[in-house]
Amino acid sequence: MKYSLILSILIFCNLNMWSQEKGIVYYGHIESPGMRSASGPDLNAYLLFNNDKSYYVTAKDSLENTVKNEAVISNDGEQKAIFVGGSTTFRFGKQVYYNRAKDSLWWNQRFRGNIYISEKRPVINWKLENETKKIGNFIAHKATGYFRGRNYTAWYILEIPVPYGPWKLQGLPGLILEAYDDRKEMFLYFKSLEYPTKTKEGITQLKRPKSDPKGWQTIKDFETMLRKSLEKAYNNNIIMSEKYGGQKPEKPNFSDIYIESF
Repeated sequence: MKYSLILSILIFCNLNMWSQEKGIVYYGHIESPGMRSASGPDLNAYLLFNNDKSYYVTAKDSLENTVKNEAVISNDGEQKAIFVGGSTTFRFGKQVYYNRAKDSLWWNQRFRGNIYISEKRPVINWKLENETKKIGNFIAHKATGYFRGRNYTAWYILEIPVPYGPWKLQGLPGLILEAYDDRKEMFLYFKSLEYPTKTKEGITQLKRPKSDPKGWQTIKDFETMLRKSLEKAYNNNIIMSEKYGGQKPEKPNFSDIYIESF
């Protein structure tokens, strides 16, 4: 009885240590909607995680060393964004926070200012393939799945059995080191891994400027805004073509404008 009690305490302590132990993965993040290749800006990114939650960020000012060309200042004098070599970075960057207990994602997007979205974790029906390849010092396993208009290939490792990955890709039996869609318009690649990590950064909710709204919008709200914006731009192009002559514009595919299709 005494032995069983000691064993139970040891198991509980080990599980508790694992849940608190943090890791950090550094990635390259390339988005190129409509370009048919990974030809967009190559931005730095990282994923901070433990057993309970994860935090991913890219397009963040402090992650980029490129010469900054222009700053955009809000009405209260706070810096909102910096245009860097044709790309855009922000003070807090594009972030994704995943909480396993709440089975939800929180993320932000640049769309006429910063928009903050909360949603239940989208389920990706991954197919686990037999193929493997070496990434860094790891043997990564292949998986394929469909997520919001795109077919993705992901490479994950079993040495770290957490369901996280870069950006919003998640749900595999191990940590995702690399992922891309079949046109490589979303291309996320591995740079390095620290596990466990000594970083003091906490795995927290999204960070936002004080001037930004405090609430959360739904994924449906965001989809509606995108569709209205796309329709307005298309109608304006029709008006311009009728006014000045020329061929009637074709309505663009959603995936050629935005990396996700709803």
